Amino acid sequence: MKLYQKTLLTIGITLSGLIGVLYATTSSILVNGFTQLEKREVRQNVQRVQNAYSNYLNEFNALNYQWAAWDETYGFIQNGNPDYIKRNLRPADFQTLNINLILYLNASGKLVYGRGFNLKQRQFKPVPTGFLPSLRSKMNLRQQPNNMSRFSGIVLLPEGALVLSALPILTGQGKGPVRGTLIMGRYLNSDEIKRLSQLTRLNITAYKVTDPKLPSDVSAVKAALSSQVQSSETSIVVQPSSTDTIRGYTLLQDIYNQPALLLRVDLPRDIYKQGRVSLNYFIVSLLVVGFVFTVATLLLLRRLVLSRLARLSNEVKSIGTTGDFSMRVAVSGADELSSLGSTINWMLEALESFLKELSAEREKADQLLLNVLPHPIADRLKNKQSTIADSFAEATVLFADIVGFTAMASHTSPVELVSLLNQIFSAFDRLAEQHGLEKIKTIGDAYMVVGGIPVHREDHVESVAQMALDMQEAISLFNQEKNSEFTMRIGISTGPVVAGVIGIKKFIYDLWGDTVNIASRMESHGLPGCIQVTAATYERLKDKFKLEKRGVIQVKGKGEMTTYLLLGRK
Repeated sequence: MKLYQKTLLTIGITLSGLIGVLYATTSSILVNGFTQLEKREVRQNVQRVQNAYSNYLNEFNALNYQWAAWDETYGFIQNGNPDYIKRNLRPADFQTLNINLILYLNASGKLVYGRGFNLKQRQFKPVPTGFLPSLRSKMNLRQQPNNMSRFSGIVLLPEGALVLSALPILTGQGKGPVRGTLIMGRYLNSDEIKRLSQLTRLNITAYKVTDPKLPSDVSAVKAALSSQVQSSETSIVVQPSSTDTIRGYTLLQDIYNQPALLLRVDLPRDIYKQGRVSLNYFIVSLLVVGFVFTVATLLLLRRLVLSRLARLSNEVKSIGTTGDFSMRVAVSGADELSSLGSTINWMLEALESFLKELSAEREKADQLLLNVLPHPIADRLKNKQSTIADSFAEATVLFADIVGFTAMASHTSPVELVSLLNQIFSAFDRLAEQHGLEKIKTIGDAYMVVGGIPVHREDHVESVAQMALDMQEAISLFNQEKNSEFTMRIGISTGPVVAGVIGIKKFIYDLWGDTVNIASRMESHGLPGCIQVTAATYERLKDKFKLEKRGVIQVKGKGEMTTYLLLGRK
C-alpha cells in the first residue's frame, strides 16, 4: 500500500472515530439543553396566559366597580326605582358592557333584580339561579351584613363557564354602609378565549374539567394538574405532542377553589428543532473540516508545486466558467503560490463588490423607471424602442378632483397644503395598486387613473368603479382623522383610447382620445361627493353595481349626454 493511500486511510479512520464520539456527547448535551430551554419557554408562555387571565379578572372587577360604587345603584337597592332599569339595563347596555348576567342582591342576600342576556342573539334570557345558594354561602351574608366579601372567578354552569365579579354596593365615594352586592357575569366562551389568544399571541384552547369527552392528552394531564393544585405547586404541565408541537397545560380554579377549566397552549417546537439543526450543522461542519484537513494533509505530503499550481489554475477556470465571483480559491501556506492565491481572492472580492454595486444601481434605476412608467412600457424603453404609441379598443378612465381645494390653497401654508395633498394621493396610489390599475398623473388637486391598459383585462370597468367607491371611503376616513370637510367629484368614462410615451426629458406615459375628454367632463360637470359615469360605463356596471340615472346634462364640446351616478355595489 502506498504512503498516499495509508495516509488517506489513517486520516479517514481517525476522523470517523472522532466524529462518532463527538456526535454521541454533543447529542446528549446540546439536544437535552435545548429541550430544557424549550420547556422553560413553554412554562413562561403558560404563565403569560395565567397573567392574562388575572388581568382579565381585574378588568372585569374594574368594570363592575363603576356600577357597584355608584349613587344611582346605591339608591336603586333601597327604593327599587324602575327608571334605573329602563335607563341602564337595556340590551344595548349589555352589549356595551359585554356581559351575560347582572344580579342585584340586598344586604340579606335576597335577589332584588336579575337579568340574563344572550350577546349573540341580542335578547334577554332567564337568569340561571341554581348557583345562588352556594354563592350566598361564599359571601357569608348573614354573618357579615356590613362587610360583604369581594371575589371574582369562574362558576361552572350547564351553559358553560361563567366568570363572575361580585362587589359590595357602595356610594359614589366608595363609602358604606353596604346595601348589597352587585354581581356581573360573562361566559368564558370561545370568543373570550380567542380574545385571550390575541392578547397573548398564543394558541389557547379551554376545556371544562367536567366534560366527559375531553381529548386524550387533556384527560392524561388533568389528574396531574389537580394534584399540583392541591399540593400548592405551580399548576403547569408541559408535554411534547409531536416533533412539531409542544403543549403546556394549566388549571383555572372556580370561586370555590375547585378545578374548573383546563387551558392548553400549543406552541411550535422551534427551539427543539433548532437544537437538532445545530447538531446537524455541527456534524456537517466536522465532516467539512475533516475533508479539508485530509485534502490539506495530502497536498502537503505530495509537496508538488506543479500540482498546487495546476489546482490553482483549475479553480480560476472554474470561477471563470460559472461566473460566480463569490467563489474563492483555496490558499494555504506563506510562499509565493499562496501570495498569488491571496491576490486572486482579492481580485475576486473586488469584482464581486463591483458587481454588487452595479446590480444595486441598476435596481435603483429600474425602480425609478417603474415609478414613472408601467412595467411593460418600461421594458420596451429598455429594449431601445424609440416610439411607443398604442391604440386600445376599450379602456376605462377616471378623473377625480377635490372640491374646494383651490380655494383652501389661498389661506393655507405651502408645506401644509402639499402635505395634505400628498397624504390623500398616497392613499389613492395604494388603491390603484390594490385594484391593478394604472395611475397616469396628477394635475394640481386632480387625480387620473385608467384601467385596461397597458395590459388588457376584462374587468377594467368594475375595477375602476370599485376604486372610485374606495376613494370616497378614503377621503371620508381622511376627513375623520384630520377633522376636515373635503369632498370629491369623480368622473368615469369607458371607450377607446390612445396611449404612449411623449418627450425625451421628464417623459410621461399619457392618454389621448375622446374617452379621456369625456371622463374629464364627467368630473367637471359632476356633483360634489358623487361619482358620475357615462352611458357606456353604465351598461358595463348595471348588473353588479347600484347606479342612479342623473338624466341628460349639457356637456361642453359634446352637447347633451345621459349620465348616471354610481352609488355602490349590489
